Amino acid sequence: MDSIYLLITTVASADEAKSLAQKTIENGLAACAQVQATCHSVYKWQGKLESATEYPIHFKTNESKKSALFQFIKEHHSYDVPEIISLKLDDVDPMYATWLNAQLAAK
Repeated sequence: MDSIYLLITTVASADEAKSLAQKTIENGLAACAQVQATCHSVYKWQGKLESATEYPIHFKTNESKKSALFQFIKEHHSYDVPEIISLKLDDVDPMYATWLNAQLAAK
């Protein structure tokens, strides 16, 4: 069975979050995408302290789709340098993993 991954990104608006989540599912790159509650981010950009409200998105995918999902997020993201984090999940319920892999194989 393919390993399961959680990819995380943040975007600037609820509309962008919903659109990106939907497109990844429609394109068979993620089995599930969850738009999270807003968060407050503090960071430096081009040497200046910045602050923003952002919308985290959690994408669930497998090893065979991970690279394509990573690239899709990068290409469709509004930020010049988007946060895209990939975590390999070591402990996933077998029934959920079976469902996830079946969803991604169907596309």
